[in-house]
Amino acid sequence: MPATDLHGEPHRSAGAYALGVLGAADTCRFERHLMECAACVVQVREFGGVVRHLAAFARGPGPGAVASAARRRR
Repeated sequence: MPATDLHGEPHRSAGAYALGVLGAADTCRFERHLMECAACVVQVREFGGVVRHLAAFARGPGPGAVASAARRRR
């Protein structure tokens, strides 16, 4: 993300920060912004739940998950 994006709209960077896709300089700037912006702190925390779900989805189902799901449906 270009630095100008973070300078202009730091609030828009909360999702990118939570996903860990900001560059090093933008991460530092956003973390400084977090020290002063309670709304962004809340957003990052909320995105944290989404990030955990996305990570679990990316890992895929574990062994036996299909059989287990089929048993639950009966």
